[in-house]
Amino acid sequence: MSGYYVDYGFLCDFDSRNIYLFDCLRRRLQTIRNTYDSRKLILGKCYSAKHMVIKEHDVEEKFRRNVKFYAHGSNVTADTIATMPENLPGLEKFQGKIWSQYLGFLRDPKNKFAETMCGDELGWVNVKYAPDGDTVFEIVDVVQNCTVHLPKEELLPTPWSPEYTEWVPPQHHPFAFINHNKHRPLSSRQRFVSHSVCIETNIFNPAFNSKKEGSSEKCDHLFALNLGMVRTLKPAKIGAWYQHEVNEKRSGKKAIKDLEQYHAITASKLFEIEAPIPTKVVYGNVKFEVEFPFDHDVLESWENRSTIDWFQRTKGLKKDSHFWNKYLGKVEIYPEEAMEIIQIVEEYRLDLLEPFRSEPITVISEVVRHRNSYQNNKTYPEHGIFLVKNVIGIKDVKGKIINV
Repeated sequence: MSGYYVDYGFLCDFDSRNIYLFDCLRRRLQTIRNTYDSRKLILGKCYSAKHMVIKEHDVEEKFRRNVKFYAHGSNVTADTIATMPENLPGLEKFQGKIWSQYLGFLRDPKNKFAETMCGDELGWVNVKYAPDGDTVFEIVDVVQNCTVHLPKEELLPTPWSPEYTEWVPPQHHPFAFINHNKHRPLSSRQRFVSHSVCIETNIFNPAFNSKKEGSSEKCDHLFALNLGMVRTLKPAKIGAWYQHEVNEKRSGKKAIKDLEQYHAITASKLFEIEAPIPTKVVYGNVKFEVEFPFDHDVLESWENRSTIDWFQRTKGLKKDSHFWNKYLGKVEIYPEEAMEIIQIVEEYRLDLLEPFRSEPITVISEVVRHRNSYQNNKTYPEHGIFLVKNVIGIKDVKGKIINV
């Protein structure tokens, strides 16, 4: 009931920043950036939501029979069917748990369900939207003297049944989100960008065609993890972050099939958002404060670490050092900064005893746009668009900043 680009669910709450849709199929609350006219949003309604477009969505018959949402002012309630496990050996960890197959676990602070229903019985409950921890709804009332019998095809496995499997959002390395084939038209999913940042403004548009009416001589550059550098012909603000879509020239009736990605797409429907990482602009240059785990093997080999003279040791540092950031992609680390990172970490660990010497360390660094960003973009992500320019410091395993 939910997708990467279009999200579906019952509207439970909204504010100026986000809307909150409850996905009954996956039993999870979705937080979606509010790019809509809030005056037209109605609590309790089921919506399909995409960037800057939200529509009322038809509710499937099985949900209409077993889940009914209501709005009372700013409060959202729902009627649904719930159950609890029997008191049997092996089910101890589920004792006292109330489960709705479309709303997930329900809180029951007044123990109303257990006082009314027996284990493994289905009963109607009225719940209110009250997210807390890993639950979203709380039981308000239970229908007395009423058990429900669902058709077998509508009855879903409970968490205490052997057939139950919980949907878990996939965790991917940033590399997995990147579009690697720069000559293939983008899918509709790839045309949506949840986070991009403006890294250059008012520069010459490499795709400018003086013979084509309406062709723009200037453009701004955005960076998006999945697409690399993207041109925008609409003015953007240096250092600002955006959610947007992209226009694609390689699909449709007037498609230009052989265009490379950078020339084929432009950003559209820009919606400014909060910066997901600390971002500032200094003399027209964008700078980010980024944290990443210290990985000695990425910076130098075991053999090189035995070199005593730092002048010689620096020469042996790896030339392809880098780390990955989920917003900035591959960030390159040059030998000078790699040397500084290693020196800070080694000095900190010098007086530590094992096993403390092996504890993870986080590096805090300042990241800037690569001076060869335009060229690097042609082979991104083989080469990064950003690089470490300044090492700010390190943190220990508890998140404490270390003064070395």
